[in-house]
Amino acid sequence: MPTLPLSETDEQCELITDENLLPGVLALCDRLGLADAGVEKFTQGSLPVYAVGDDKVLKLYPVADLGDWTTESAVLRVLDGSLAIETPRPIDVGRFDDWGYILMSRLRGIDLKQAWPLIPYGDRVRLARRMGEALAQLHAIPAPTELGPPDWEDFIAVQKHGALERQRRHRLDESLAAGIPAFLDTVDLGRADRVMLHTEYMHVHILADEVAGSWALTGLFDFEPALHGHPEYDLAAAGIFLGRGDRTVWREFLDGYGYRDTSGLARRVLAYCLLHRFANLPWYLREVSAPGVTNLEDLAEHWFGVDDDSAG
Repeated sequence: MPTLPLSETDEQCELITDENLLPGVLALCDRLGLADAGVEKFTQGSLPVYAVGDDKVLKLYPVADLGDWTTESAVLRVLDGSLAIETPRPIDVGRFDDWGYILMSRLRGIDLKQAWPLIPYGDRVRLARRMGEALAQLHAIPAPTELGPPDWEDFIAVQKHGALERQRRHRLDESLAAGIPAFLDTVDLGRADRVMLHTEYMHVHILADEVAGSWALTGLFDFEPALHGHPEYDLAAAGIFLGRGDRTVWREFLDGYGYRDTSGLARRVLAYCLLHRFANLPWYLREVSAPGVTNLEDLAEHWFGVDDDSAG
């Protein structure tokens, strides 16, 4: 008899609680030979994730989200040991009570959302360059065939068609929302070889730790939304949640990535913010305020501008 709850539909997933998950989690740990390891659920994340003992993590994927399981397991497999920032090492990947699961190594450190206020400014600038370098490394690794979308241009066209309505649903101020169609029509996104995208390369998915008075990046995780597409799509989350409107930090990030010519980049990154699957400009404005900005052109420069046409 299944011990994990039914999860084939969104309605069934809404009924899932920590309490009705736990028996299945313990049964799965028993099957994996970890019955005595102890489990503790992480409070963050859209999917159930558990610390198992001191050095392992168990991530569960409801039947309704098995596409995420396929994506993340494929990405972790190709990334294993390939980046300057450590990524989780897959230990066991499988199905249990129709759910998908990945048992993986646990990364050390705390996420940058918690760590950033503790890190001296000079170290922030240094780490920004390291984060740019690591993203370039990620983009250089051939993407697994499991990643979508099948046609990037079609995906962007669909996102563009719905961009205005998405932001109105999020209650973006109409002074900015009304300008979205015209802004997107004037941004040349350019062409580039498709790469493996994290899509949420941001503060809550990057870990850091302080060792002997010096901060270092210690982990990158959460690859279930990964895509295969234009590399600058990944700059949307990075620019908001890592750059945070700080031109020095943002320039170091871009320099670490390898940008030399940044002409037009600020407008392209804002366009990808609007075209992102999880685009939410009111949220971004709460994260990185833009006092006095009343149009998208100025917002692009405020969030993603650099001091000249070169990032290096």
